[in-house]
Amino acid sequence: MGIYTVHMKGNLEEPSVAERAVFVHERFGWAAFFFGPIWLIWHRAWFALTIWLFVQIALAFTIHLTLLHPAAQSGLEFLLALALGLEATSIRTYVLRRRGFKLIDVVHERHIRDAEKSFFSRWMPPARETISPSIQAVRPDLVGLFPSAGA
Repeated sequence: MGIYTVHMKGNLEEPSVAERAVFVHERFGWAAFFFGPIWLIWHRAWFALTIWLFVQIALAFTIHLTLLHPAAQSGLEFLLALALGLEATSIRTYVLRRRGFKLIDVVHERHIRDAEKSFFSRWMPPARETISPSIQAVRPDLVGLFPSAGA
């Protein structure tokens, strides 16, 4: 089972705000682990990207000055990628919060489509059936536009 946090931006009373709902799966970020800087750019995490770049530059500078053995570089790169994968959902929720999104709900479902169904069934008011005006049966004693005086 997965845990999804639901974030929304804007006036929550308007029904159109639900179209911009963002569901964040609370789990290890495999995409962030394998494609760190690309993932950060994709999610517009500029502050985290800046920190990632400074760490990469510091790591390269340290290895260049031979303060660390070059074989340690792969281990440190792995640890950096692991940290980014572990913190991916925290970074994503931080970016959403900075963009004005609010945490609205937490949904516990297996798949994203089930989480969306569960959330929107609670969030949206139940659909009211539109009552169509009943068509009255035509009375045979009515002729023309107006009924007779005795009708």
